[in-house]
Amino acid sequence: MKHLFALTLTALSPLFAYAQSSDAELMQQWLDLESQKGKLQLSWQANEQALKNQFSLLKREKQALNALLKTANAARSEVDTKRLALTEQQLAFEKNQQTVDAALKNAHLFVKRITPLLPPPLQNDWQTKTTQIEQTELPNSEKLERLLSMYKAADEFNQRIAIHNTNMRLPSSEGDSERLVNQIYLGLSQAWYISDDGEFYGIGRVEQSGWQWHHGAAAKQLIGSNSEGLSTDLLAIKAMLEKPTNASFIKAPLAIASIDKERL
Repeated sequence: MKHLFALTLTALSPLFAYAQSSDAELMQQWLDLESQKGKLQLSWQANEQALKNQFSLLKREKQALNALLKTANAARSEVDTKRLALTEQQLAFEKNQQTVDAALKNAHLFVKRITPLLPPPLQNDWQTKTTQIEQTELPNSEKLERLLSMYKAADEFNQRIAIHNTNMRLPSSEGDSERLVNQIYLGLSQAWYISDDGEFYGIGRVEQSGWQWHHGAAAKQLIGSNSEGLSTDLLAIKAMLEKPTNASFIKAPLAIASIDKERL
């Protein structure tokens, strides 16, 4: 019986050894797992705080970006409003520019139409200034200023009696020839001329075709019954203008012509 028990123990000893070995391996695996679990828990605790900090930082960045976008949208809205206002202002300027351009064009055409109706000294002045305006690149303000100066000169000319010494080509028994005469202008529509010796004289006036000079007998016909002593009257007017201190009432031989206003 004892021998049988001994044999049984002998036979089972490898099994006990294998069981003990398996338990040891399982224990070691369990210990390894617990060790890994501890390491993972420690690693997670460390990473958890870092992730929380990163999340907090990202949250603050998001808030900052939202605030920046809000500010940018507000600024963009303000810029759009200003851009719209500037666009409207630009359109208004362009419209005003077109209006000024049209007004200047009409004023320029008016000047060219009435220039032939002006007394010759003023005609020459206007023609020179008109040519300068046409041939020179000038801003509208400068063009307007020059046109206004021309109107002002015409208005001043119309408010006074002016005497102008010049050469005129006049008809005579020997044919047309240049003569030095004294042109006397009474405003913009009436004038006379007389030579120093009283031999050559005439009347100038604005007519439908423009400014016209009438000489000698033709001038007397314009005056009619008051034509006697025309040369003497003109010499008296000349003398009075040259010496205003000797001024007195003088009969002025007028020959005014009517103008078609539709031409202006």
